[in-house]
Amino acid sequence: MANISKFDREEVLEKAKNLFWEKGYLGTSTRELQSAIDMRPGSIYAAFGSKSDLFITVLKHYADALAKQMQAHVFNKADVLGAFKAQIHDLVLSPNQRRPSEICMLAKTLSELDESHSDILTLARSLLEDVESMFTEAFNQAKLQHTVPAQLDVLEAAKVLQVNIIGWRSYLKATGDSDAVERQIEMLFSQFTEQQAH
Repeated sequence: MANISKFDREEVLEKAKNLFWEKGYLGTSTRELQSAIDMRPGSIYAAFGSKSDLFITVLKHYADALAKQMQAHVFNKADVLGAFKAQIHDLVLSPNQRRPSEICMLAKTLSELDESHSDILTLARSLLEDVESMFTEAFNQAKLQHTVPAQLDVLEAAKVLQVNIIGWRSYLKATGDSDAVERQIEMLFSQFTEQQAH
């Protein structure tokens, strides 16, 4: 078992994320968690607190990974819109072995838990808002590069994209039809570039 003073925090969070993402918060037992991250209960508590505390840390870790991807692969690129579309394509359609579940972990958390877990729900909602803000920034940068119309409502575009991503991933889980989703991504980004003033 891992010694608390020597464990690799990032590795532990990745393993915990994968387990929680696959099974959900309620579906993950303490025993499964101990086995997945190779830590004794006392070490888990000392490092992260309760199961709830660890899950909150994992959600932040999950969202932070997306923020880092956006920063590295999308923001301030020569073609922000093209890079953004590629990032969304990867986010939604990356090989299954890179995702324990088809469903976004934040959306899955919100659908799984009720208000008796208000602290987790509040965080998940806040992190989804942060994702939407990143999408808004990507559309803003695309607007500055004149790859989307000047009249594009970037806030609404970010919301539309967020809704579609959740839907696409649910559809993939239900059907496995990646070709249909790929076509939908292309169609939606075409709509963003062709949108005219009302």
